[in-house]
Amino acid sequence: MRTVTESALHTDTALGLSTLLTGLPERQGFGDATLIRLADGSIDLGGGNPDTDLLPTQLYRDAANEVAASDRFAGLLRYSASAGLPSFREAIAARDQVSDDRVIVSNGGAHGLALAVLGLLDPGDTIVVDDPVYPLFLRVLDLVGVNVVAIPVAGDGIDVDVLAARLGEGLRPKALFTVPTFQNPSGVTLSAQKSEALVDLAEKYGFTIIADDPYREIVFPGVDVPDRPRLRDTDRVVAVNSFSKTLGPGLRLGWLTVPQAWSASFTKLRNRIDGQTNGVVQATVERMLADEQYEAAIAAAGERYARKAHVLTTTLRERFGDRVEVTDPTGGFFAWARLLGDFDAARLFETAQDLGVSYQRGEWFAAGSEPFRGFVRLAFSDQSEENLRAGVDRLARAWQAVLTS
Repeated sequence: MRTVTESALHTDTALGLSTLLTGLPERQGFGDATLIRLADGSIDLGGGNPDTDLLPTQLYRDAANEVAASDRFAGLLRYSASAGLPSFREAIAARDQVSDDRVIVSNGGAHGLALAVLGLLDPGDTIVVDDPVYPLFLRVLDLVGVNVVAIPVAGDGIDVDVLAARLGEGLRPKALFTVPTFQNPSGVTLSAQKSEALVDLAEKYGFTIIADDPYREIVFPGVDVPDRPRLRDTDRVVAVNSFSKTLGPGLRLGWLTVPQAWSASFTKLRNRIDGQTNGVVQATVERMLADEQYEAAIAAAGERYARKAHVLTTTLRERFGDRVEVTDPTGGFFAWARLLGDFDAARLFETAQDLGVSYQRGEWFAAGSEPFRGFVRLAFSDQSEENLRAGVDRLARAWQAVLTS
């Protein structure tokens, strides 16, 4: 729903703004900063930031110093190839088990998603998305103007049986969007079996899968992320990734893996939008990836996140008892919980903020007719264990107040 009037659209366009720019809706729900009230002492369980104490900052310093002192440094300050530094692309390709000519470097995950959308979709096309969905991807779709079809997410990823049924009934999407590992917001992971079935459907019906996978390295101890070779070997997947969750969103560094036949076209698109990604940053991260301490640092962060997730879900069960449904996360940054009872979700949100805790409402992740009433997405990533306990306690007190009023 647009939040500007037709007369305002006409006026702004007449003054020289494009129809695209004047027609972009304001953020509603997720990402709308006007809805969030974080007073002093408030606890924010709504964000998706990594814990800065768990980022490998010393590796950053060492790598940055080495790059700055190298003979290569001056050249990194020049314009560089739109697809990325060749050596950095090779490093990413080795990790993703693809050829380096399929890697296109981006300025973070959101930029990668925008490139994928602009490269794959035309106005009026149909795209299938996770339900619940990462809401900011829907904002990216505003750049094109498409029809969105929601397919539910089950315990092991997007429901390919429901998708197959819809395709059998005549649905013909141009693309499909999913977060395959520790999905945002549900936390579920696409199984290897489902990934094969999904690729089979994409190849049969001719759509492209946009696989957004920024959480795949935030793995808890003892958890094995399934190997999904079909997702990287088919020409029906554009994979989007980012270092935002492992090295920090301020880095603004990500990449796409595209089918080999599309690499030149996506590079051409990249060249026309912003030209290149910071060469110094690419070279710095390349050195970090080659450091044997990198993997240990990421694993240690996963252990700490696992403890935080345990504190959050344990406290939820202690405070809400059998009036909460929550699955223990196995990775990523979020717990997706359903609070039971007859209550007004909007009123709970405001009451919780009055008591000093904020979160993301379940309705904001709805892509279709399922409203996700009573659901909340709670981020455990960047809060201390003490704050997680206090935040859940405040949420529980707000819930009780709303139930009894």
